[in-house]
Amino acid sequence: MKNLMLYHDGCDICAAIGQEIINLIGLANLDIIHIGLNPSRMEEAKKIGIKAFPALVTSNGNVLHFNVEEHEGSISCLF
Repeated sequence: MKNLMLYHDGCDICAAIGQEIINLIGLANLDIIHIGLNPSRMEEAKKIGIKAFPALVTSNGNVLHFNVEEHEGSISCLF
C-alpha cells in the first residue's frame, strides 16, 4: 500500500487537484481511486469517512477534504 490515497469522481476539478497532488508528492506515493470507474470502492470510502470528492486519505487514516465551491462531489451525487 502506498502512503496516501486520493478518492475522486473523475470530474475536471478532481483531475486538476489530483495532478497537483502528484506534482507535490509523486505518483509512487499515491493510490488514486476513481469512484466513477470503481463504484465497488464506494463503501470503502464511506467507512473511511469520506463525505465529498476529492478527498485525500493519509497513511494514518486522516481524511482531508478539499473545499471546492464549484464542485458538487458529495458521495451521494454518484448514486
